[in-house]
Amino acid sequence: MNPQYAEGLRKLCANYSKDSSLAAFNDAITPGKFDNMYYVNLHRGLGLLASDQAMASDPRTKPFVDLYAANQTAFFDAFSRVMEKVSVFNVKTGNQGEVRRRCDATNGNSANAVPNH
Repeated sequence: MNPQYAEGLRKLCANYSKDSSLAAFNDAITPGKFDNMYYVNLHRGLGLLASDQAMASDPRTKPFVDLYAANQTAFFDAFSRVMEKVSVFNVKTGNQGEVRRRCDATNGNSANAVPNH
């Protein structure tokens, strides 16, 4: 991990138990934009989690990190194919499922849900 980034995360998280609004993004450079910067950041040592950063060096995943970091169109194409696959995987129909009012809880349990920040 990039030492300056790690120090910044330590400072950010120092009072995590006192600050419920604390947020650390997987992409610290363009957190509000859908792009390939997550993969570019891994090359820079800016992976938020150790498992994120490990993808940049593991021989099974490094080729994907390298491709998506270098080619945003390749990332978008792969992402769209995966989203299409997931969208039809075990789809519930009729009264087997529900459209949630809040993404972090089923409708029957939304009063007990932890707010999603």
